[in-house]
Amino acid sequence: MRAEGVLLLPWLLPGEPAAWTPSAPSASAVPLPEFDQIRDLLTSRRSMLSKLSGGSAPAGPSGPVHQPAPQEVQHALSLLQPSTATSVNMGGRIVPRTVAHLKQDLLTQLRRSAPAGETPVLPDEDNDTFDLVGMLFDELVKDVRPSSQASTLLTKLQVPLLRVALSDKRFFNDSHHPARQMLNAVAETGAYWLGDDDADGALVSKMQGLVDRTLRDFDGDMSLFESLLKDLSSHLQTIARKAEVAERRHVEAARGKERLAQARDRAADAVKEITEGSELPVFTRTLLNQAWTDVMALTSLRHGEDSPAWTQHLETAKKLVNLAKPGAAAAEAEAPALQKEVAESLRQVGYHEAESDAIAKRLIAPATEAAVDDAASRTELLMRMKSANRLGTTEKPAKPKPEQLTPEVLARVAQIKTLAFGTWFEFVTNAQGDRVRRRLSWYSPVSGTAMFVNHRGQKIGDQSIEHLAIQMANGQARLVEEEAKVSLLDRAWGAVMKTLSGFGGSRLKEAVA
Repeated sequence: MRAEGVLLLPWLLPGEPAAWTPSAPSASAVPLPEFDQIRDLLTSRRSMLSKLSGGSAPAGPSGPVHQPAPQEVQHALSLLQPSTATSVNMGGRIVPRTVAHLKQDLLTQLRRSAPAGETPVLPDEDNDTFDLVGMLFDELVKDVRPSSQASTLLTKLQVPLLRVALSDKRFFNDSHHPARQMLNAVAETGAYWLGDDDADGALVSKMQGLVDRTLRDFDGDMSLFESLLKDLSSHLQTIARKAEVAERRHVEAARGKERLAQARDRAADAVKEITEGSELPVFTRTLLNQAWTDVMALTSLRHGEDSPAWTQHLETAKKLVNLAKPGAAAAEAEAPALQKEVAESLRQVGYHEAESDAIAKRLIAPATEAAVDDAASRTELLMRMKSANRLGTTEKPAKPKPEQLTPEVLARVAQIKTLAFGTWFEFVTNAQGDRVRRRLSWYSPVSGTAMFVNHRGQKIGDQSIEHLAIQMANGQARLVEEEAKVSLLDRAWGAVMKTLSGFGGSRLKEAVA
């Protein structure tokens, strides 16, 4: 699936797999400013920051300088490229490695080959390139958790991406540049697929292998990025299909539980109509309100409420109510069949054979109770019925307090009810502002329960639509349907250009608008 600008990764999301193939930039793509225009913005920014700080530009080396040729810079970076260090020691404190740190490492490397007595100094154009790539990476890492797999992978790519930007300035204004698309693929895969604590081990290995191969093999040939992208795309298509299957199973299970809950409500109403007004023993009432309601709910799902089976179970419930009246007894010819029907029905909803037989005997022939040779007393059976797992019971998400349902929250509730299944949300997960994306896989218009899954189609949890609306109103959750159309790299680069354009003239601002 191609999109305007940098390669988007909707094929990372369940339901939208598509292979990556290189193509020429679209004629309708929004043009990005040329590198010279961006350099003008950088110059304006430096000038403005210098005036605001009341200082002057840093003094250069006092002695002779050596300005390395492009091939010298590339060779020095190639020596740094295999390094797997992603952190540095700054004053006794371990901090993530930045492009600024790499620049110092580069100058140290260049000093070893510079003529004696001369200090290596990068050309202004190279300095600007370092600054821009550094700003880009600083923005990208904001979308991943610190010290995460994604952060480590992005840090490792700093050197090869610097080498690309130094040698090919199209990196800054060609949205379909293979290196840009590679960087975006790693960023989005890392942020969305490797952002969870239970990240897919196979994908982690694939991403590590992809980045390690870049560090090992990249030496200026852009076709390497295209090859790696195709490999990653193929792997992600496979796990995206698995995610679709997993998500579909969760949705089908949720819909099944919803149908069962509705069937049980209708069965409970039918039983209530039969028992209403009758003084029933606790044993009989418990049986009818719990186990027999489940029997009728299961019958409703399997055969429908206009079926002979449903009618038969209704009649059995009426018979059990009549048998519970003082002095009542089942006809001798009818008792065995009725007892068998009750016992078999109870086994269908999870009762063991001994339990179901004992319950049926006490319901149908209470007078023979003393002769029944079982260890379960009436009280024990009653307790078992009360503690038995109900058919398909699930814990419903808590509903918010009435005072939380402000007009804004109610408006959000109405908005959520119009959303299509598959809509992506972004949630703030902690006080530090870390965010995670979750897919609204399904919600029930009956119970008002919303179900969310992650990118791998694994169920994350349920919550009420009202609670989701409160999170949206409080800024703890937001829709990403519009933002999802813009890649992480485009968003990061847009943020860089917005920062720079604030220091430029109106003509330059128009160039990056």
